Amino acid sequence: MAGIKAPITDILNRLAQVQWKDAEGNISGLYARVWNNQLRDLKDGAVYEWPRPAAFVEIVSPANYEVIGLGFRSADIGVKIHLIHDFYNQDGTFEQDLEIFDLRDTVIAELSQYCPTACGPLNCVSEFQDTEHDNLYHYVCDFVCNFIDSRGSKYDPDFGDLEQYVNDQLEPEINVAVTGSIRPEDLTQEQEFLIIPQTN
Repeated sequence: MAGIKAPITDILNRLAQVQWKDAEGNISGLYARVWNNQLRDLKDGAVYEWPRPAAFVEIVSPANYEVIGLGFRSADIGVKIHLIHDFYNQDGTFEQDLEIFDLRDTVIAELSQYCPTACGPLNCVSEFQDTEHDNLYHYVCDFVCNFIDSRGSKYDPDFGDLEQYVNDQLEPEINVAVTGSIRPEDLTQEQEFLIIPQTN
């Protein structure tokens, strides 16, 4: 059971484990953070330089939840993965960034059918290709999965005091019901009898 932070953290951690090999053979980890329109801010000079390639995670808003009972809610949530890749003219391939598709393939393979905390499997349902990019390429992969939010429930052990809401366990009493003329003291273990649990 979890709130929305847990699946976001899971996806970030999974992306951060991706090892990327560029055209020169250099291997680096994928820089993974929550999306806050870093690309716009970078171009405006309003944010620090960050390592590339990068994958930024955005939970699509609004998410429409259905109450499923006891304070639990369920929704199909959209997860956008913003891939940012530096590309410079290599081997005469002027303005043709083919490496971004390798990065796209790697990320889709890594996340497809992955189940973050409290979620069903992630599935990529759409993509957006940047056709007017400069040396920074922005490629977007849209995933969707079902998420169950337990933060509104008093039965969430990470958020509330679960023990306060659990009923005392019932102590069963065992009674033997006998049919026919046999006396209870004459019963053996092999004979069938009915155990009826009763509550106080």
